Amino acid sequence: MNKILRFALLPIFFAALNPASSRADFFDGLQQKLIQAKDGKALPYKKEGATPKFTAIYYSAHWCPPCRAFTPKLVEWYNNFQPKHKDFQLVFASSDKDEKAMLEYMTETKMPWPAIHFSEKKESGVEKYASDGIPYLVLINAEGKNLTGTPGNEWQHPAELLKKIENIVGDKK
Repeated sequence: MNKILRFALLPIFFAALNPASSRADFFDGLQQKLIQAKDGKALPYKKEGATPKFTAIYYSAHWCPPCRAFTPKLVEWYNNFQPKHKDFQLVFASSDKDEKAMLEYMTETKMPWPAIHFSEKKESGVEKYASDGIPYLVLINAEGKNLTGTPGNEWQHPAELLKKIENIVGDKK
């Protein structure tokens, strides 16, 4: 076999041996765009452990009263749920008017999960999962499939989705 052709086919051969390494997971695609709020500052997100199989996106904003009422409940839920489900991560997609408001909101509510950097939201591709109302929560699998949304991304109250997320992530379908 031609030496050049052999070297060209080598990456394909190794990818076939380990297909998990050849696909880009949804979360991995977001990871470079994620930040964490610490003391009111945006710091790069550092993932601990394996890439999650499930990513919930939380669309919310500092200026939104229903969001401000729901977010503390979500923080409490997340702090109980996520440590038991390491294959799950929540990501905040802000609908705030600027980065300062987003960071204030994350700090005030003590959001323990990462957020898409304010300037990277459009490039992140998460807008395709958004609804026309907030607060909104949607669960995405590793391949980028929406697991809890409705046709047309019709708004659903995020509290109703927490049980769905528990059932899907906990494999209790």
